[in-house]
Amino acid sequence: MRYVQRVTSPTNLKTLSLGGLVPIQTSVMHFNDESLYKDDSVAIYQSPHLVGSFFPINARSVSIYIKTDDILTKNKSDSLANGIETTLKNFKFDDIHFVGRIFAQTVYLKNLQKEFIIFICLSFVVIVVFLWFSFRSIYGIVVPVVIVLISILWTLGVMKLCGKSIDIMTAMLPTMIFIAGMSDVVHFFSKYFEEISKGTAREKIYPLILKEVGFPTFLTLLTTVVGFLSLLFSSIKPIKEFGIYTSVGVTIAFILTYTLLPALLYFFTPKKLVTVHGTNNRTYNLMRTGLFWIFRNQKTILISTSIILILSVVGIFKIKVNNILLEDLSNKVKIKQDFDFFDKYYSGVRPFEMLITIKDKNKSVWDYEVITELNKVDEFIRKEYDAGFLLSPASLVRSIYQNSNNDFSLKFPAKDDYEPISKQLQSNKKNKDVKRLITTDGLKTRISAKIRDMGSLKATQHNLNLIAFIDKNINNNLLQFEITGAAHLIDRNNEYMVNNMTQGFVFSLIVIGLLTFFLHRSWRMVLVFILPNVIPLIIIGGIMGFAGIELKAATSLVFSIAFGIATDDTIHFISRLKIELGYGKSLMYAFKRTYFETGKPIILTTFILLGGFMTLMISDFQSTFYFGFLICITVIIAVLADIFVLPVLLFLIYGRKKKK
Repeated sequence: MRYVQRVTSPTNLKTLSLGGLVPIQTSVMHFNDESLYKDDSVAIYQSPHLVGSFFPINARSVSIYIKTDDILTKNKSDSLANGIETTLKNFKFDDIHFVGRIFAQTVYLKNLQKEFIIFICLSFVVIVVFLWFSFRSIYGIVVPVVIVLISILWTLGVMKLCGKSIDIMTAMLPTMIFIAGMSDVVHFFSKYFEEISKGTAREKIYPLILKEVGFPTFLTLLTTVVGFLSLLFSSIKPIKEFGIYTSVGVTIAFILTYTLLPALLYFFTPKKLVTVHGTNNRTYNLMRTGLFWIFRNQKTILISTSIILILSVVGIFKIKVNNILLEDLSNKVKIKQDFDFFDKYYSGVRPFEMLITIKDKNKSVWDYEVITELNKVDEFIRKEYDAGFLLSPASLVRSIYQNSNNDFSLKFPAKDDYEPISKQLQSNKKNKDVKRLITTDGLKTRISAKIRDMGSLKATQHNLNLIAFIDKNINNNLLQFEITGAAHLIDRNNEYMVNNMTQGFVFSLIVIGLLTFFLHRSWRMVLVFILPNVIPLIIIGGIMGFAGIELKAATSLVFSIAFGIATDDTIHFISRLKIELGYGKSLMYAFKRTYFETGKPIILTTFILLGGFMTLMISDFQSTFYFGFLICITVIIAVLADIFVLPVLLFLIYGRKKKK
């Protein structure tokens, strides 16, 4: 087939032995001669390098290894994957399992395209439902949705102009813009119709909105953008781009909210929306009761919050940083089941790679002293990692030695037995198969194998054990070892990602703290502003620790983004309280007016946030599911902190000021 360099399978697998002047190649499986089946089976299952690679532990399947051209494009990969699947349909096997990049890539992209459409549609439906219950009018649904849809289209247009395509991160972008953009619209709508119901003249409403809602909403835009731009600290390009384009999207949504939306409202305001925003309803009675309960139970709230935070800190120390290659896919997906099959019955599909450099330039891989040291490392890797498909100079020598003597119990040749094997291999050092393993100058070589996808946590521990073994048992003056390969790079990248997100979160914290100080000229207010928004993140960390949710690229994203989103309600509450106090109202009355006028929009935007992020939880990608789930929990805790903890902290500060 096109793009295939070679195919290795039990039917063409050969062993190499030295039986005379020339090497002899013998088939591992004589499938055309039934009389040899028993002997072949005995020989195969006495050969550790064959079991777990081409033959499984339970002997009920075989594997075929296909070496493709390097760096295949998506179109070439899809063509080859389809060709292999179509070809194998012509054979009557009981079951077929595919693993490898070309198959996993196709599944990822198909799921990505499907989920992109699903997220847009579900976000649309969920938000429409919440808007209907809030405004009970077609107009109250159509206008906000139009604003947000235009924001999404413009953002996608900007992405296209910049040459950015949809990937696993930007598939969530429409949902993020839907949520953030709708929050701005709801606050604008609520204030507009509140003033209309009071009888305020229309020409006075827009300046009033700019003063009482526009500036706080602009601040929420800044904090949200800071949250997303903190992703620029990531070393992963798709995550950086997700942060940039989501920031662009929410900025466009804000601009349209304060330009296109006022124009639409000015030309047409249905009366039905006005009546929905009357103040004499059950919601205000509940909010009044809740506010008075908070002021009567301030100590209870602070003590309860402290206890929850202490428990959460304990949970945070239980969080583990881990990464499993295909964990991102649901177990319902066929390719995930296939990978699990190879993990269970074979040695796995996670690549293990090690580069070995000869330090002493007077020696080479072919020296007996070097090859025996490599054999020690081989044996340790095989036992430590339960590795299969192990390929190295030492394994090649050992295989030739065992086949030449037709005795698979032999371990490794003595120096005299090694000499003819070494000469034969050196005479073929320019052979392409040998060159894949050893450089022609003999100064660099590699050990490659397949291991089970055990996760970066266990793999790192095995790697540490390997390094400790090498330091203790191998001549470090002779050889230098370095673990490398795709899987190792992914593990390291995941660690960097977690560290980058920590830096990003600290960046968000500092920027938002400075912004708060600039606006209020008080470090106490900085503390009051940040504390209710850090509480949800600490609790989320505790939940992750106790629930066993591991920290990885996707879950580490939550903290910076959630912090940027969670601050929105705090900004609206504090800004409104300052406005009411600026009007000369008493502290208690200012709190009551703030609670009433911001409470309903805050609760409504919370439901919109929940509805939008909950749509991500239907994803077949585990990272997307956890992203949606953790942000939903964060949003719930954030609104509870703003409703119960924030008023208590503000009352303490403003109460002291009043006494002074």
